[in-house]
Amino acid sequence: MRRLLLFVVLVTILLFLSYFSLNVGNFHIPPQNILAILLAKLMGNPLPEVGKYEDVILLSLRLPRIIMVILVGASLGVSGAVSQGIFRNPLVSPFILGVSAGASFGAAIAIVYFAHISYSIDIMAAVGGFVAVAASFLIARHPDGFIPRLSLILAGVIISSFFTSLVGILKYVADTETQLPAITFWMMGSFSSIDWNSLNPVIYIIPACLLLMIIFSWQLNVLSLGDREASFLGMETEKWKAFFLLLVIVSVGAGVARCGVIGWVGLIIPHIARAIVGPNHIDTMPLSAFLGAFFLLIADNVARAATSGEIPVGIITAIIGAPFFIYFLKKRETLIWN
Repeated sequence: MRRLLLFVVLVTILLFLSYFSLNVGNFHIPPQNILAILLAKLMGNPLPEVGKYEDVILLSLRLPRIIMVILVGASLGVSGAVSQGIFRNPLVSPFILGVSAGASFGAAIAIVYFAHISYSIDIMAAVGGFVAVAASFLIARHPDGFIPRLSLILAGVIISSFFTSLVGILKYVADTETQLPAITFWMMGSFSSIDWNSLNPVIYIIPACLLLMIIFSWQLNVLSLGDREASFLGMETEKWKAFFLLLVIVSVGAGVARCGVIGWVGLIIPHIARAIVGPNHIDTMPLSAFLGAFFLLIADNVARAATSGEIPVGIITAIIGAPFFIYFLKKRETLIWN
């Protein structure tokens, strides 16, 4: 009953934040018009007579953007909880294996050399992220096939540094008028270019990955005990770690390929979730999904409303996330990690 009540409260907050986000933007749309347009679309009725371009801005620009923000935020939140559970380290984020650095390198290649090809940035970013993660696994893997947690983390740090250096080379050779700003802004993360086409296939990939991670969250509880303890309980630890990491890589990679690198969400959200419901991943992971969506919705609203232009959302998440993390590190450390 308690979980059901919490779920209802979280869904209500998400709906309220989403509706509020539809009101945010340089082009003002009266709240009653937003509600009328949404209800007409939901019921399949003809759109009401409203101000010029209001329905287009709402349905073609803001609505798909908000859906993408929710999906990416939930993905980063749950992926952060899974990563910290697998590695048993509260300082681990979903980008620890080099996904962000590899994706940034792939996107930079596309911007410099293949900008004329449709979806080249998305494709190259996804490929770059997977190559970086595969390299991390190859470096950490022992000859007998065993992959220690610490070795994998260190391999991720090495690969991230290597691909970041390659991005630096591409920045150096990029055209300073067009290509260099494009690379810089992509690496800061943004939802400014999101439309309905951008949601494909993200709208299918991320929910599927989230559902699988949440369904098997009890297995993550066992993994969090440690490899030896989990093995004594009959778990095939390497297979389950590979399963969870694959879901993390796919879900995070899908979001990064579309929106760029958005940091801090996957690091701080699991801490907040554990402080609220405790270390049990059965409770922590669904809550992390909602909290990640809330956090990124708020950050995106600030990014759109703070100035007449639009601040990259990655900057906002860092500005908001750092003080949060300092607070939980200093004041709530005994409550956020078992």
